[in-house]
Amino acid sequence: MTTCGPRNPGRTRGNLLRAGIRLFASRGFHGVGVAEIVSEAGCNKRMLYHYFGDKEGLYVAVLQAVYARMEQVETAPLPPEASTAAMICEIMQRHFHFLATDNEFVKLLLWENLNEGRLLARHPGLLTKAPILHQLRTILEAAQSRGEITAADDPRHLLILMIGMCFIHFSNQHTLRQAVDLDMADPHIQAEGLRLAQQMVLAYLGLAPPEANGV
Repeated sequence: MTTCGPRNPGRTRGNLLRAGIRLFASRGFHGVGVAEIVSEAGCNKRMLYHYFGDKEGLYVAVLQAVYARMEQVETAPLPPEASTAAMICEIMQRHFHFLATDNEFVKLLLWENLNEGRLLARHPGLLTKAPILHQLRTILEAAQSRGEITAADDPRHLLILMIGMCFIHFSNQHTLRQAVDLDMADPHIQAEGLRLAQQMVLAYLGLAPPEANGV
């Protein structure tokens, strides 16, 4: 349990947010009560209501905070001199490595899907893939204009495919370990999974791996 302190509003809000992230990631929105959150943060209920309005307000702030972590990774500039294949592989590598190091994001996303995205539906714009989708569309259009690829399908489907092939290594790692006898937490297994996922996307686009391009 952390201690908020009586005269430090920034620390109080931060402690509540961190407590919310830990607890909501562990048991989801409906599995955590306000009393437990404020106890974990070392505050009283009045502080939670003051900074976040109610439990749902804190949950929204939690989702915003963890989604911002992912967006920061996704929107980092790509090397301008990189080939199309190298940029596609870099996007997937960044996403994969983020998931490997941010278990709270993975769990919160799973909980929100279990709840059928009801809270996200009440807060439009809270979660968007617009920045990375714009980046991917720009890459594909440039590659098409250079004759590297034919007209691609809806980039949204390609992005979903790229995300899904990364996410399953972490969302289903415990069941897959039993089902296929692979330790999905092993860095070597993860590296192989990422490599295969990258190769599949490049093959779909008709692109050779970056190594073959001398990049």
